[in-house]
Amino acid sequence: MIQILSGVGLFFLGMMVGAFFHRSFQGESSKNKRLEQKLAELQDTYTRYQADVSAHFMETAQKVQTLNQSYRDVHAQLAKGAGTLCNDEQADDFLAISFAAEGGPREKRINPEPETQTPPMDYAPKETPEEEGTLSENYGLKEAETQIEKEAEATTIEEPPRT
Repeated sequence: MIQILSGVGLFFLGMMVGAFFHRSFQGESSKNKRLEQKLAELQDTYTRYQADVSAHFMETAQKVQTLNQSYRDVHAQLAKGAGTLCNDEQADDFLAISFAAEGGPREKRINPEPETQTPPMDYAPKETPEEEGTLSENYGLKEAETQIEKEAEATTIEEPPRT
């Protein structure tokens, strides 16, 4: 009787040890499968996102192009109306502005006077042409080098002669 009970007990013990090893090894592979599925899902989501962004910008570019064409059509309509409804001088002024905006004849285009404009000064002006400017690589090095040399001479320690 003891042999039968010990055999049944060992059988169940072997089943539990087998189940434990099976779960520990099978658990890793199922975990890997889940991670691979999650990765594939995320890649699909990212691909769809990229396609949506690309489609959005293509649609936006087409709408901007349509808007520009509509603007040109409205401007042409105004120019046509100005030509038929206004006197010749006003129509010529409007058409000149129209051509200037489109890059056409620029005879009536308004330009600021170049004499009143000066370029920005992003540097300190030199007093003489021979003087180095502040953007020069050597600017201010002479003064710094002399200070360093003076400090080095003052702190020089004489070594005793070697025998």
